Order: sequence, then structure tokens, then C-alpha cells
Amino acid sequence: MTLSQLISIFPLVLILLLLLPPFRFHFLLAGLLGGIAAVIIGGLSAATVSKLFLDGMGQIMTIYSVMLFAATAMVLARCGCTKAVMDLIRGWFGDRLEYVAGAMVLVQAAAVYMAGIGAANTLVTAPLVFAAVGFVPLTIVGMSIASGATWATSPSSAESAYISKQMGMSVTDYAAFMFPYTLVFWVIGIALAWYGARRYRLAGRLNPGVPPPPSETGGKSAAAMALPAQPAEEALVDPKLSTTRRALPFFIMLALILVGPPVNRAIGIPLFSTVLIPLWVLIAAALLLWVNPNKLAEMFIEGGVTILRYLFAVAVFLGLINLLAEIGTFKAFASMISFAPITLLTVAGLLAAFLVAIPSAAYTVGIDALIIPVLAALGVPVWAFGFVGIAVAQGAMMSPAQINVAATAHGFQTDIMKIVWTNAPYMPIAFVVTALMAAFFAAG
Repeated sequence: MTLSQLISIFPLVLILLLLLPPFRFHFLLAGLLGGIAAVIIGGLSAATVSKLFLDGMGQIMTIYSVMLFAATAMVLARCGCTKAVMDLIRGWFGDRLEYVAGAMVLVQAAAVYMAGIGAANTLVTAPLVFAAVGFVPLTIVGMSIASGATWATSPSSAESAYISKQMGMSVTDYAAFMFPYTLVFWVIGIALAWYGARRYRLAGRLNPGVPPPPSETGGKSAAAMALPAQPAEEALVDPKLSTTRRALPFFIMLALILVGPPVNRAIGIPLFSTVLIPLWVLIAAALLLWVNPNKLAEMFIEGGVTILRYLFAVAVFLGLINLLAEIGTFKAFASMISFAPITLLTVAGLLAAFLVAIPSAAYTVGIDALIIPVLAALGVPVWAFGFVGIAVAQGAMMSPAQINVAATAHGFQTDIMKIVWTNAPYMPIAFVVTALMAAFFAAG
């Protein structure tokens, strides 16, 4: 390792240090300081900086399918479709609350998969789960495991937009490739929620709607963090409509996302493309829910605001990261450990992603953008990148800075650190599952 190589990796090290305690800088501020260091080290001109920055932003701001899917899912949440699904589940299972808990985790996973955003859906589902079974630790863990893996692989998430770009494939193809592995974590999450609620029920410890004792960790309360606006049901939907009818658009969108690509290939016509799926879903919502089309159009625009906020923040960060790539930061870092076997490098990269996310994953895609270029420079197979996204999300579910953790605390009427300590024993186990999957692919 030469002195010039050591100097070139300094901006990356600087960003990581600023993200971690005791600094805990906002990821954009850390990226800005790292980018400035890269400009100074590389002697980059103003024109070069501008071009590199805009090229970096362009990596993600042109992923239109993410915007369309996320906006459509938020429309359904505003129309009360997610709540209707929850109401159906409680009607189906009645007093068998362990089944209610497992089914609600499935609904949470499906809602996150459609919208690509964990926290906004958690704000809807967590209070309903809390009202049904109360504070059951394994149910919370199940929701967290399912949510993290899902937003990392959803066709509607900023994470998928970035990772699919690095893998050289469309967002929908990436989501289809990762879905079997996402499904594994859905099953794990559902099983944990079911077992936890059953154990509590048999022990007579189920207390629906009763918050847990206050955490003694001194952590922030749920109200101490800014949360995204809850997609509330409005008076725009006729209250006389049946619960089943309200829930139908939710099931239609989920079905089209999952079966649309294989149907397109079978019939040879892109009838369920990333452009047409939102159209079919919105038409179904208008007809089934008797929503005014003008209001539906306005809600669609409003529904895109949340994901556009994330995408813009990520785009700015990627523009700054592009400056590091220009001066050879990632190649220099790769040369330090390029002698190690690819499988070992892949697992080590996943572990680094998981650990870095714990203190700093307010925006998980920012961690993806730091780790994936390093793995790419090392020659790690692109098929492993999706597992990096899952590992980051799993670490994030132990992070006090993660907005989905705050949303969970809000929904279960407790403080953030209570959720962190609830998840902490189980997320490393979930990570081991992810690492085994990635190791299999890297060795293959």
C-alpha cells in the first residue's frame, strides 16, 4: 500500500468517522466534508466537480418506477385500504391473537413492499398491532425483520433504485430476483410474531393496548424524533363501503407487483409494466371506492412527496460519493484486501455494512452507497449487492437514528431505546441468515 493510496482512502474514512459516535453527523454533512476532502486531494477543477456531482445525482433521480409505485401505495393508505386489510384479519381470526399477530406482520411486509418505505407504513400498522396484542417483544422483532428486508428489496424503494443501478438491471427485475430471499424473512418475521403472541397468551400476559414499562436506558421518546406524516384515511371514501371492498385495491396492487412480470413474459405484452400497474391500481381504487378522480390525482401527487424527499437526499449524497470514486478511493481501498477470497470479502463487506448501520442508518441507502462501490472494486459478484442492502436494513433496526425504529416506538407507545433493545438480540441472528445467503452466491 503506497502513501498515495492511503491518502486517497482518507475521504471514505472521514465520512465513516463522522457518521459514527461521538460525532453522528447527518449523512449529507458527512458526505459533503468527505467530498471536499476528495476535491482537495485530487485537485479537481470546478467544472469537473460539477459534472461528477450531477452524474452522481443522475444515478437515482431517473428511477421513475420507484416514484410511481411509492405514490400509488400511499394513495391506497390514504384511502384506508391498509386499515381495511387489518380489520379483515381481526374478523377472520377473532380471539386467536397469535394468528392475528402473524397475519399483521404479513400485512406490514406487503405494505412496505408496495410503498418501499418502512416508517410511513409502520405508523399505520403498529398502532393496530398494539391495539390487538399489546407490547409483545417477538411480534415487534418479527415486524422489524420483515420490514427491513422488504424495503431493501422493494420495487418502490430508494435502496432498490440504487442497488439495481449498480447491478445493471431494472428495479422490477432486481425486486423479482431478491423476492425469494425477502420471502424467507417474511416467514421468519411471521413465525416470531406468532410464537411470541402465543407464548404471551398462554402465560396470560397479553395486554392489548397497554404500553410496556418505561425504558430505563435514558433513550429518546418516540415523540422526540420527526416522523413522516401518517397517511390518514380521509372522508373522501364512503364510510358505508364494506371492509372487503376497501381492502381490494391493496390486494390488487400486491398481486400485480408479484405476478405482473411473469405474466408479461408469458403473453409477450407488457400489460403490467411499471407504468401501467399504477394506472390499473388507481382505476380500481376509483371504481371500487367511489373516489373522485380529481381528488385521486391530487393524492397521487401528494403520495410521491415522501419518496421524492428520500430520493433527493440520496441523489445529493451519491453526487458527493462520485467525487471519491474519481480520485480512486474505492480502488485503493480494494487493493488493501484484494488478496482475500471473494466469499470472505463478501461476508466481511456485509458485516461492515451491518455494523456501520447500527449507529448511523438514518438513511440506509447512504450506507449502501458507501459499501457497494468498495465491494464492486474488490470484484464481489453483483448478485451479492442485494444482500448488502438487507444487511444494512437489519443493522438499521438496532439504530436509534432509524426513522422506522422511531415509528415503531410511536405505534407501541414506548421510547426508541426500548425498541432498540428489543431488536438487539435477534438482528445479529437475522444477519447470519443474510450472510449465509450471500456467501452461497459469492462462492457460486
